[in-house]
Amino acid sequence: MTEEVRPRWLSVINFLMIKVAWVACVLGGTLPGALVIALMCGLCFYQGRWQRERSFVVGLALLGLTLDSIWIHLGILDFGSGTLHFGNLALAPLWIILLWVAVGLSLFEALSFFVRRPILGAVIVGAAAPLSYSTGAQFGAVVIPSTAMLMVIALVWVVVFGIVFELARRAQNAEL
Repeated sequence: MTEEVRPRWLSVINFLMIKVAWVACVLGGTLPGALVIALMCGLCFYQGRWQRERSFVVGLALLGLTLDSIWIHLGILDFGSGTLHFGNLALAPLWIILLWVAVGLSLFEALSFFVRRPILGAVIVGAAAPLSYSTGAQFGAVVIPSTAMLMVIALVWVVVFGIVFELARRAQNAEL
């Protein structure tokens, strides 16, 4: 399905699904999150977006695994019993990696406004990061030792999402 003929309601569905994915992952964990992500993947395949978006989906999953695992090691975040342990290595829980996959599946749909405006997108997403993590903390999904830790995350997200949105913009422009 091309951009020109794609019904707008599919973008609305994608926007709603990323919100549902956040709730499912943060409140329900891996299994409910995986079910929502499976639906999002189904929508992505239905729309014919997978070829273009797979590198962003996989890349954001790996980036999320790396960043959130680094936050654990630096004491910025504590996912408690959700943390995956492999010997002395502590990794971010699977449910938060699924959230990063949801972002990848929404990049060219619900987040397309930001793809067209990478700097604005980076600033807004960076500003929203502390809210997302602190809301997750209120539900007991993560422990954040201090507000300063949220500011570190926000600053890193501004840089990371500036790059992600710019790469997505370039990929989108290359298709045109």
